Amino acid sequence: MVPKSAGKGLALVALCIAFGASALGQQQGGAEPPPPGVVVEEVGTREVADRETFTGHIEAVDEVDLRARVEGYLQPLHFEQGSVVEKDALLFTIEKDAFEAAVDEARADVARAEAAVDLARVTRDRTQKLAANNNIAQAQLDEAEATLAQAQADVAAAKAQLRRAELDLGYTDITAPMKGRIGKAAYSPGALVGPSSEPLATLVSQDPMEVVFPVPQRILLEVQRADMVASAVNVRLQLADGSIYEETGSIDYAEVQANPSTDSVTVRATIANPDGLLVDEQLVSVLVEQKEPETRIAISQSAMLLDQRGAYVLVVDDEDKIEQRRIEIGEQRGSFVVVTAGLEEGERVVVSGMQKVRPGQKVAPETAGESVAG
Repeated sequence: MVPKSAGKGLALVALCIAFGASALGQQQGGAEPPPPGVVVEEVGTREVADRETFTGHIEAVDEVDLRARVEGYLQPLHFEQGSVVEKDALLFTIEKDAFEAAVDEARADVARAEAAVDLARVTRDRTQKLAANNNIAQAQLDEAEATLAQAQADVAAAKAQLRRAELDLGYTDITAPMKGRIGKAAYSPGALVGPSSEPLATLVSQDPMEVVFPVPQRILLEVQRADMVASAVNVRLQLADGSIYEETGSIDYAEVQANPSTDSVTVRATIANPDGLLVDEQLVSVLVEQKEPETRIAISQSAMLLDQRGAYVLVVDDEDKIEQRRIEIGEQRGSFVVVTAGLEEGERVVVSGMQKVRPGQKVAPETAGESVAG
C-alpha cells in the first residue's frame, strides 16, 4: 500500500515527464515560420514621349562684323559694350569734318558745272541764229553744240561726285543693322580706322537663337525607318545648372553632309530667346522629345534589380510565390523606368523586402500605397 504522500509525489513526477515530452516534441517537430512580408506594386502604364539627349551649343541666327567704310578718327562710343542695341541705333562715329568739307566742295562743283551749262546753252542759241542767217560757219555751230554737251556731262559728273561725298559722309555714322547684343569695341576713341582695319565690334542677334547638335547616324536611320518628321518632335534645353529652359524649339533642318570622324549629322533647331538667357556658343544639353506621348509599361526604379546578365524583377504570382523575371528596359524618367519586354500590366513586382526572399518562396505581399500607373 502506497502512502498518500508518496502518491502525490509520483503524480507530480508523471506530470513533469509528460510536460517535458510535450516540449521536446515541439522542439523536434517545430511549426513553420510565417512567410516573409514584402511590399509590391501593380505593374501599370504611363504616357511616355520618346526622348533623346544630345550635347549641343547655341549659335546666333545672324552675326555681323561692324567695319569702317571710310578712313578717319574714331569718336566716343555711342553704346555700352556687351549691351543689347536696337536696330538702326547709332554705334560709332568717325570724325566728320573732312567729309563735310568734301560735300561742300562737291556741291560747289555742281553749281559751277550748272553755270557752265547755262552759258553754253546761251552761246549755242546765239550761234544757231547766226548760222541760220549764214552769218557764221556751220563749224562754229557744231562747236557750240559740243561745248553745251560737254557742260551737261560735267554737271552729271559733278552730281555723281556730290553723291559719293554724301555717301562717305553718311558712312561716318555706323549704325546697328539689326537688334542684337554688341561685344567689346576693338578700337578706342581717337584711333585711326578705315576699310582695311579689323572689325570695330561684333553684333549678334538675340531672338531667336539656333541650337546646333550632332545626331549619330544610327538614330537618324531609326527616325527615317519610323517615317518620323521634324514637326513631330519638340526641342527642349537643359542648362548648365540642370534646369530646363522654359521655351520650346523646333528642328529646322539637318546638314547635307555627315561628319566622318564622328559618324554624325549636324542638326539645327530654332528656339525663342525673349529674355536673352541664351548666348552665342553656350553649351547646352538638347532634349528631343516626341510631341505625342505613347502608352508604355512602367515600374518604379526601386523594383528593378541588376546583375551581370542585366535587369530583372521579382514577381509575386497568383500563389504569392516569388518568381525571378528578366526584363528589357527603356529610358528612365524620374522615379520610374519604362519596360519594353518581360512584364504585363497588372502583374505584381516587389519594390521593398527583396533582400529577404528567394525565387519559389511564398511571401506575404502588401500593396504599396501608390501604384506606378500614371
